[in-house]
Amino acid sequence: MVSLGFSAQAGEKKKLTGTNKEGPPISRTVVPPGPGDDPKHEPNALVIYRDTTTSSDPDHDGTEQIRYEQNDQVAGTGTHRGYFRRLFKNGDTDYGSYEGTHKTTVKADGSWETTWEGTWKVTGGTGKFKNITGGGTYRGKATAQGSSTDWEGEVEY
Repeated sequence: MVSLGFSAQAGEKKKLTGTNKEGPPISRTVVPPGPGDDPKHEPNALVIYRDTTTSSDPDHDGTEQIRYEQNDQVAGTGTHRGYFRRLFKNGDTDYGSYEGTHKTTVKADGSWETTWEGTWKVTGGTGKFKNITGGGTYRGKATAQGSSTDWEGEVEY
């Protein structure tokens, strides 16, 4: 993924792209299926992830993002939504929300692949990012070997 990287003046719109590499979930709370429910139904009340971001934008490259997600899925396919907080190298943060859909496919050999897409928006932060606003889209993929999400958008701060 190629991204645009340049310094933005206050209030200037800035196009961003990056890739988030997901670590394993830090925590997961699953709601068990109720009587008569599909046994493959898995509503997750809360899943917490820590992602590492790669971007050619110097502000975003090497940052960490903590995500707090809820999802509702049957056999790995469904919807997700959540909130994120990005931790910048200088100690500043930004935060926002995201939502989208995901789909899991199991292949004949038993291997699997989950893909997802959705939209995100950033609504505030601290320090340099106190007044940040903007948003964009994301697409990702997970296999037994790992998972990552490519994102793009436009922000102003």
